[in-house]
Amino acid sequence: MHDAGEGDSGRIQTTEKLERSTTSADVARVLRRRILEGRYGEEQFIRQDVIATELGVSRIPVREALAQLESEGLVIREKYRGAIVPKLSLSEIEEIYELRGMIEPYLLAHAISNITPRQVRQLREIITRSMATDLVADWAGLNVDFHRKLYEVAGKPLTLQVLDNLLIRADRYLKLQNFNSLATKNESDAEHARILDLVEKRDVKAATAALRTHIRWNAEDVRQSIAPGRATKTG
Repeated sequence: MHDAGEGDSGRIQTTEKLERSTTSADVARVLRRRILEGRYGEEQFIRQDVIATELGVSRIPVREALAQLESEGLVIREKYRGAIVPKLSLSEIEEIYELRGMIEPYLLAHAISNITPRQVRQLREIITRSMATDLVADWAGLNVDFHRKLYEVAGKPLTLQVLDNLLIRADRYLKLQNFNSLATKNESDAEHARILDLVEKRDVKAATAALRTHIRWNAEDVRQSIAPGRATKTG
């Protein structure tokens, strides 16, 4: 599928068409990708009739998709006006990372004993790919992949669902991180490698401590990308 950009009206022009069997999940996937790639700007409306025409579907799956995206915090639906992409928020950053600082060490503590050598290799491959890319969007996706894969064997499916929602919300902010200094990106990748080394040693205390430090560091870096000079509240 290929998008052709935005026309003079500000509406995204697209050649994307979905099959007749399209579900709301398919529509949500397309719209989620557009939002996270920044192809809908802050406070831009996403209208059901426009999307239905662009994707060649009825309004029903579009309406259901927008409801799903609202639950993920990616849009806010306004009666009679459509769905709007919310502005990035410092308070949301702080809450996202405070919650991540509580949830992720909990999941890691339960996952460490279950992580296999094969999963460790897969995690190292993610780090290697992250080190190799110079594209912020790719790096952000690999960052999420690393964190999510760390916990998939924790045996805590409800907590993972909560984390998945937080990671989706965090993704918009991760893509805004300032990599003008290569040291910022390198430090993030190095911290992932340190965490994984401790996981491989089954050192729960040290690994969870390193993870908390990493999340605090990441929160401050994202915060500075949104509002330079803002004092940290996290940690």
